Amino acid sequence: MMLEWLQKRQRYRTVMVTANGSRLRAMVADTPVKRMLGLMYRPSIKDDAGMLFIFAREGYHSLWMKNMRFDIDVLWLDRSLKIVDMKERLRPCGSLLGCRTYSPMRPALYVLEGKSGLISAKRLKKGMRLSM
Repeated sequence: MMLEWLQKRQRYRTVMVTANGSRLRAMVADTPVKRMLGLMYRPSIKDDAGMLFIFAREGYHSLWMKNMRFDIDVLWLDRSLKIVDMKERLRPCGSLLGCRTYSPMRPALYVLEGKSGLISAKRLKKGMRLSM
């Protein structure tokens, strides 16, 4: 698979994101290729890990669960790192035609993906501010 081959060749810097007093080590997806690949093809993710997508401008940045192998929680953040929307327990989709797209209700500059249960475990709510 071409995308899996491409994913294995990406190098990511990491940042520490603090969410409601807990720290999360996030890989940074700040190029079009890294944002396109996201967490595809990875077998799992640690409880204290995630991926931070950084975009050039705020917008309604959508995602889907194609080629994912585990459930995730997703936070959309504005330029001040305030949570503007969130989705919990997103499940991988099996086929291209049945793959739902998820979008925020408000524009966001960042998207933070973490292991399913992150939102509940950290007691995160819309309007909370994260820090880096």
